[in-house]
Amino acid sequence: MVHTVAVWGAGTMGRVHMERYMRSGEAQMKYVVDKDHSRAARLAAACGAIATTDPGSAFRDQEVDVVDVCLPTYLHREAVELAASHGKHVFCEKPIALTVDDANAMIEACNSNGVKLGIAHVVRYFPEYEMARDMIASGRLGRIGVVRFSRSGPFPKGWNDWYADPQLSKGLFLDLSIHDFDFLNWCFGPVERVYARKISNERPMEYGLAIVRMKSGVIAHVEGSWAHPRPFSYRFEICGSEGMMEFDSAKSKPVTLFAMPEPGAASGNGPGVAVPESPLGQKDPYLSEIRDFLAYVRGERVPRVLPEDAIKALEVGLAATRSADAGEVVQVS
Repeated sequence: MVHTVAVWGAGTMGRVHMERYMRSGEAQMKYVVDKDHSRAARLAAACGAIATTDPGSAFRDQEVDVVDVCLPTYLHREAVELAASHGKHVFCEKPIALTVDDANAMIEACNSNGVKLGIAHVVRYFPEYEMARDMIASGRLGRIGVVRFSRSGPFPKGWNDWYADPQLSKGLFLDLSIHDFDFLNWCFGPVERVYARKISNERPMEYGLAIVRMKSGVIAHVEGSWAHPRPFSYRFEICGSEGMMEFDSAKSKPVTLFAMPEPGAASGNGPGVAVPESPLGQKDPYLSEIRDFLAYVRGERVPRVLPEDAIKALEVGLAATRSADAGEVVQVS
């Protein structure tokens, strides 16, 4: 089955998703919708689609069965509800919404109209994160104690500079660090409590650090920065009783494993032997998530990310934001 897709939002993520639909072999582009017609036209020209400023033209088209929402977060609820009311399956960028109430309303709108809702928490499809989860689940790293995550880069530029308005974006924890909150829930969840601090200024810049305690006992340090002048990068460190895994996207050999030595074995200059392994380049995570969602639409499988998973990540992001604002620990569950 070949799906017919309308992408709503012709920014960076709209282009990323459009390219993956074309590469999937499972979809064809029909519309690119954006308030800026010239921007929609540029993206539409790249995929042979129709450019329009009116989403209704895509919704009224009976051939269109999937709408991909790549709009700013504060517009997600309205867009998803509108698409669902026209009987379209919806794939929506993360975070799912700005509030849990909005997220639940989106899910209800899709359920009541008999359509599927997917949320683009793409980190679950990155091969290095897949590898980390497999090592955790297999027990190769032993009992996990502490994990560290970091994402850093310059302040993002969006339509009408919406990232700089805390009422529209809710800031760094909800938009950037939510990737790591979702991964924590996926591997170790649920989250019990969060303590966070953040700083920002009018340039704009923003930096945040959250300490997350899981009900399983795992403690996570989650760092996010929109204050770094260098290109965007991300890294993690997962420490267990049997070894440690490190990943740094900025390194030429990004993945390193350290195995704990056997009792009585020579330890050399460190806790173990470094085994560089790099899964990068094996597959495209954006293509994987698109194909997973389309298979979900066809009823072939349950996707790796469900809307309920997106709500769990949202709850942690909101808790971190409240904690940073109030300067106190916030309970999540």
